[in-house]
Amino acid sequence: MKTRSAFLVVVISLLLGNTNPVFAEDPTPSPTAPTAISRADQVTFIQGKYNPIFDAEYARIMAVKKKHPVDSYILLNIDIILKDYNEVRRVIDASMLSATSDLDAMDSYADEETGEFQVTITNLEQLANSRTTITCVKAKKSKKVSGAKPKCPTGYKKK
Repeated sequence: MKTRSAFLVVVISLLLGNTNPVFAEDPTPSPTAPTAISRADQVTFIQGKYNPIFDAEYARIMAVKKKHPVDSYILLNIDIILKDYNEVRRVIDASMLSATSDLDAMDSYADEETGEFQVTITNLEQLANSRTTITCVKAKKSKKVSGAKPKCPTGYKKK
């Protein structure tokens, strides 16, 4: 065991002792090297990548809202999602306009948020599909009742 340790120490010292220092390459670009992408091009690329996704997600939210215009529980969930959605879009758009923001961080943030919205909107759609709305009448009054298994209030009959 001691001979293995001694051998390992000798090998490591030989490797470390015979290493040459590494110097950075000359920072001057060669004439054939590609130039860096401008900030405006990066912003355009990021916006082109995520704006269609965000627009499609917004359209899905509005489709659920249109399908269930009187269900207060669904509308409450939609309002919460829309507040989050609008805040995320505001942060991303403001960062894209800022000359000092980190575009790589905004790219990953937008990627994370689009994934989060995909899951949230899918859950909202499943919730909306599990709920139904019925109309209940009593004399000349009518009420709309929504829920997973809606029932008419006392005195009302299903229309």
